[in-house]
Amino acid sequence: MTKSSNRRSRTPLRHAVIGALAITIGATVSLHDGLAHAQPGLGGPGGGLGGGGGGGLGPGGGGLGPGGGPGGRKEKKDGPAEAAPKDKEALRPIEPVPAQPQRFRRIQLFDLGGYMRVRSDFFQRPHLGLRAYNPDLDDSPNKFFAPPAETQDILDGGATSSNTADCFTRLTDNGVSATRAGTRCQRRNGFASANMRLRLEPTLHITDTVRVHAQIDVLDNVVLGSTPDSYAYDNPYAPIDLYSRTQVPPSAGINSFQDSILAKRAWGHIRFGWGLDLKFGRMPWHWGMGMVANHGNGVPRGDQADIIRQVDQDYGDSVDSIRLGFDFGKDRRKAHTVAVSWDWASSGPTASQLLGPAWSSGGLVGQDFSAEKFDNVYQWSVSLERRDDPDMLKRKISLGTPVVNYGIIGWLRQQDVDNEYGSPGLGDGLGTNPSYYNDAAAPQPSDGGSINLGNGDTDDLGRTGLNNYASMLVHRRALLFTPDLWLRVNWRALRIEFEAAGSIGRYNIRDIDEDLLETEEYRALDSSNLQKKIVANFGYALEFKYGFLRDRFHIGFDHGFATGDDSPPLGYNPQSPFLEGNNGSVGNFRFNPAYNVDLLLFREILGTVSNAAYFKPWAAFYFFNHFSARVDVEYALAMRKQGTLGNRYSYGVELDGSVRYHDAREPIFLQLQYGVMFPLGGFNRVVNTGAREDARAVQTLQAQVGIKF
Repeated sequence: MTKSSNRRSRTPLRHAVIGALAITIGATVSLHDGLAHAQPGLGGPGGGLGGGGGGGLGPGGGGLGPGGGPGGRKEKKDGPAEAAPKDKEALRPIEPVPAQPQRFRRIQLFDLGGYMRVRSDFFQRPHLGLRAYNPDLDDSPNKFFAPPAETQDILDGGATSSNTADCFTRLTDNGVSATRAGTRCQRRNGFASANMRLRLEPTLHITDTVRVHAQIDVLDNVVLGSTPDSYAYDNPYAPIDLYSRTQVPPSAGINSFQDSILAKRAWGHIRFGWGLDLKFGRMPWHWGMGMVANHGNGVPRGDQADIIRQVDQDYGDSVDSIRLGFDFGKDRRKAHTVAVSWDWASSGPTASQLLGPAWSSGGLVGQDFSAEKFDNVYQWSVSLERRDDPDMLKRKISLGTPVVNYGIIGWLRQQDVDNEYGSPGLGDGLGTNPSYYNDAAAPQPSDGGSINLGNGDTDDLGRTGLNNYASMLVHRRALLFTPDLWLRVNWRALRIEFEAAGSIGRYNIRDIDEDLLETEEYRALDSSNLQKKIVANFGYALEFKYGFLRDRFHIGFDHGFATGDDSPPLGYNPQSPFLEGNNGSVGNFRFNPAYNVDLLLFREILGTVSNAAYFKPWAAFYFFNHFSARVDVEYALAMRKQGTLGNRYSYGVELDGSVRYHDAREPIFLQLQYGVMFPLGGFNRVVNTGAREDARAVQTLQAQVGIKF
């Protein structure tokens, strides 16, 4: 086909397109003109967008200019104005409508977080195979104990005999040979149980800057099966445990030491638009890695296992406080926070705790109050911190540049007077209450009496709970300062985190090595019976982690150090701040028990890191997106051998392993853990004859399932 033929073939098409456009434009103009006549309100009386004409943009009407244009018409002469309507309702003045009150923007009113967990544990030989503590033999105490069925009976007169329900007796009664029974019973020397917790953390968003938070625990660490209807209840359907039909709610003082629902925290949070932040109430207390102050909610490390650290917790600190913070800096990504707080660590007994329920809020007084001002333990803190929230931290790490967070804080505690350590309870001997030091066969000073609340009654001499408390007060004269430094560096798959803290101060206390067995001995205490203690201790924790293979394979090294003292802790329990046979200085530093290091040594057997240094390399591998496995190897030794059961430095070696399933999108987790601790010389207890007991290995098998929301 030639070019001329192509041009001829395209000519009819062009004509058709031009014709269609012309028809469309004509119809549009006609429609516009009709609308201009039908809608006089768009202009003046005639109706256009112009002045008084008929539909144009100018004063004259239909065209673009003053007089007309396309579609113009003759100008209509003005006639007499129409009379106004005589409707009285139309003449009534418009009533003013009240202005809408100004409110801050409200977002989602209610937000609920928390978790549900169930854990099962088996501990074999947590008492290290050491015999039960016998004060008559002057042995060093052992925190744990053998199972009740394996504990000897104490007969009248102090003699002991074997338990008729022990493992050996049960097996031999069933026809098992003595040799095989002895072997099998060695493997059965353990404790197995399961527990649960439902934690609810609601938040009320009053506005987008005003919030109210709370933390409520339901069935907090209740051991499964521990409150059957056959226990502490006169139930005809279940006279013995064998016939138990149901579990009943835990009730304090009846079948448990706590109720089934515990409100642990409640605090308000106000953020002002110019960087000021105010918190008040009973709130979580946390700083840095949680080595000193730890809220027990798990510190996020920025990896998939965070959900397990947040759920598998037992302890947690709360503080009654008013905290004022201020964010300064031009860029929120680089802002610093300076904060000050006034904390009530302890207010001493209230009026109702001393004088009974009549003095509770709403009784003789509208609100209960602290009965003594100078027994309060006041705490003040000042801090400077640069910390990114988890989401911001992830965004910064994704850019490939190092991210440095840090902070420093100082706490100061002060107390003037206090009731002396080991003194009887406030309700001791009041009314029908027993007198602990007079009625108990072998009172222990560390027990501190039996009844801690006054009941409104008096004793034989007319003394109330207030009188009991007043006669036990001594001049504590305590002052304690705790500085804490925290540093964290993140770069790609690398994390290095460090926290160091110490305490310096002083306080007065009686000689705790002297047993006071009469209440009157406590009433007679004065300043001449008190010893001055100087506190000076130090500790630090270091965590290192690096990821390989697209952050699926992690290697790490954890290390910690806590000073000890030449004197052993009270009862050889590192959790206690008191020392036996102390010379006046207190050098033992204690990690927060919520700072979990392992499965056995520091978490269960010792209870915390104190008078110790540990070294723990570990490796973890993440596979199939939601699965991981981890192996830890830990070695620990004492800083002062005098603080150990065996008067040796080495505590032992622990091996821990775990397999986990954790899903961040569907926040559930499953975990199976195994740990074994091989004790060394520090646990080979020295008995009064000078001989040593050989501590034996401790094992644990644990399983957890949880849902975080």
